[in-house]
Amino acid sequence: MEEKNMMIKKIGLLIALSGVLILGACGEQNEENSGESHQYDEGDTLHALEVELTTQPGPDELQDGEAFTVEAKVTHGDENVNDAKEVEFEFWKKGEETEEHEMIEGEFKEEGIYSIEKTVDEPGIYYVVSHVTARDMHTMPKLELTIGDVETEHAHEEGHEDSHSHGDEVSGHIMMADTVKAGEEVELTGHAMNGDDPLSEADVRFEIWKEGEEKHDFIDASEESEGEYKSSHTFTEAGTFHVKLHIEKGDLHTHKEKILTVE
Repeated sequence: MEEKNMMIKKIGLLIALSGVLILGACGEQNEENSGESHQYDEGDTLHALEVELTTQPGPDELQDGEAFTVEAKVTHGDENVNDAKEVEFEFWKKGEETEEHEMIEGEFKEEGIYSIEKTVDEPGIYYVVSHVTARDMHTMPKLELTIGDVETEHAHEEGHEDSHSHGDEVSGHIMMADTVKAGEEVELTGHAMNGDDPLSEADVRFEIWKEGEEKHDFIDASEESEGEYKSSHTFTEAGTFHVKLHIEKGDLHTHKEKILTVE
C-alpha cells in the first residue's frame, strides 16, 4: 500500500513538472513573437517627404531672355518618388505677391525628378515654390532666383520681404480648378506651410465672393492631414469669383487669393 502511495506521488510530481515546463516554453514563444514584432516596429521608420529644389544653370547664374530649368527631386526615405499625386511650380517676380501667380505643372523626368522650363524677359528677383503632394504628405519648398543684372545686396534685402505674410516663412496654397460649374459642390483644399514644414493645428478658412459684390462668405476648413485643410462650397451662379485662403496660428498669419470662373 505504501509503495502504491509513493507511486501516485511520483506521478503527480511528474505531471506538475511537465506543466511548469510547458508554461515556460509558451512564455519563451510569446517573448520571441513579441520581440519580432518590436523589431519590425523599430524598423518601420516613418520618413518625411523631401524635395530638393534646384535650377540649371544655378539660381545665381540665370539670365533674362534665356531659358532655364527648374527641377524638384522628390524622395521618401531612400526611395525616389516617381508617382507623386501633384507636382506644381508656383512662379512670381518680387513685388507681385498680391497678384495671381503663375502655376505650372511639373513634368516627370526620371528618378524622382520633376521639372519645368522657364524664360523671363526682365531682370529681377523671382521666386519659385514647388507644391508637391505624395504619400499622403505635402511640402512646398521655396527658392529665390536672381535673374540678370541685379545687385546682390539689393537682392538679399528684398528677399526677406513678404507683402502678404505676417510671419517669417508661413505660406499658403489653394488647390482647385480655374473653372468650375455652378450648382455643383466643389472641394476647397488649402495647404499651410511654415518654411518647408507643414503647419498643423492652424485656424484656416476660405473667404469667397463674387467680383463686384460686397457679400463675402466665410467657410471654416478642417485639417485632413498634416498641413492640409479642406472644406466644400457650391457656387449658385455663374461669374468671376475670388477665393481667399486665410491661415492663422498664434502670431502667424498669411493669406492667398485665387480668381476662378464659374460657368
